[in-house]
Amino acid sequence: MVEAVIDFILRYKAIILFYLAILIFVYLHKTKIDFQAKIIMLYRTSFGIKAMKWASKRYGEWIKLVGYVAAGVGFIGMIFITYTLIQNLIKLLIEPAAQSGVALILPGVNIPGLGVLPFWHWLISIFVIALIHEFGHGIVAKAHGVKIHNTGFVLIGPIIGAFVEPDEKQMAKQSDIVNYSILGAGPFANVLLAGLAILLLSFVFNPIHAGMLEETGFTFETYAGELMPTEIAGIPLKTTINSINGETTTTFQDFASVLQCEGPGDTITVTGFATSEDNTELGETQDYNITLTNNPDDVSRPFLGISTISNDFQIKEAYQTGLKRAWYEVINWLVEFSRWTFILSLGIGLFNLLPLPIVDGGKMAQIFLRKLKGKVKGDHIYSKISVLLLFILLFSLLLPLIKKLFGFIF
Repeated sequence: MVEAVIDFILRYKAIILFYLAILIFVYLHKTKIDFQAKIIMLYRTSFGIKAMKWASKRYGEWIKLVGYVAAGVGFIGMIFITYTLIQNLIKLLIEPAAQSGVALILPGVNIPGLGVLPFWHWLISIFVIALIHEFGHGIVAKAHGVKIHNTGFVLIGPIIGAFVEPDEKQMAKQSDIVNYSILGAGPFANVLLAGLAILLLSFVFNPIHAGMLEETGFTFETYAGELMPTEIAGIPLKTTINSINGETTTTFQDFASVLQCEGPGDTITVTGFATSEDNTELGETQDYNITLTNNPDDVSRPFLGISTISNDFQIKEAYQTGLKRAWYEVINWLVEFSRWTFILSLGIGLFNLLPLPIVDGGKMAQIFLRKLKGKVKGDHIYSKISVLLLFILLFSLLLPLIKKLFGFIF
């Protein structure tokens, strides 16, 4: 029991130390913190207000224009994310093996197709995303002459974020299009941040990173069904394969080009090896004989029975020690940080456009429906839509877990 506790502390020491620091901060500043609904803590500051005021004064007309664009993009995004959410639920209900397109992205959790989100990547990304989101709201509000009372930091349970507090009375006096632009500016800022992250990743960090690595073969994370040829041959998951029938292949594409010359029923010999966690030391190589089967999509083609395939790399010898190794670690961190920032920023931006209570899309939808149907009828329609979508969202999150725990097939 004691060993398990020590192992837990060592494994999650960064997370424990971070939240310990948060608790100390909360205790020292408890008189300045506004507690709401017991789990929400608001720490108000004036951080960023001067920057918003300066930018809105110097580039006010341009900021207004971007805000109007954000309003249009916001409504398009609202339709897109709502349609996608409904389509995902239908797919889950009619296809028992379907994977949910909705998931909570939390640190330390293995997310199918994305991997494990490291704690510090999550924390810094979420903080940057929240700042950009709220700055987007604030700067467009200031451009339209709406006073910003406070900015600040928010802690919702374990999640840290940021907020701005515009003057609600001034907001109410603005036209609908101005309100749309202020509300849409936050999600639009997240989409722009996601775009910046993917551009940096694709054209800066990935090319530098690729120059520090050399291809060593390919690996796979799952078997594509039960008792598939690769599993029968005894090849463990995440084994790096770099040879077929004595011919060296450093990528899956090279391997596949040789494999297509074989047919179902043929026996091939592949070479595989394990790698260390930092991918610098190669394990012992081993030969495996695989008897190919028929491809389910085309019975005339051979099938290995593997999925979630990716090419493997090893750090070049020049970057394994000294300052060059430090430079590699920096670039490697930036690659992962940019990737997760893209995923999180885009996901959070789109989520905020859902017509749900408390998020920006909900407020935009409510203003629109009030204008279309009047305040009473508009609010009634909005409440029905928001409850329905909240149910769909929760059901999409919980259905895969229910299937896994209880074996329900719909």
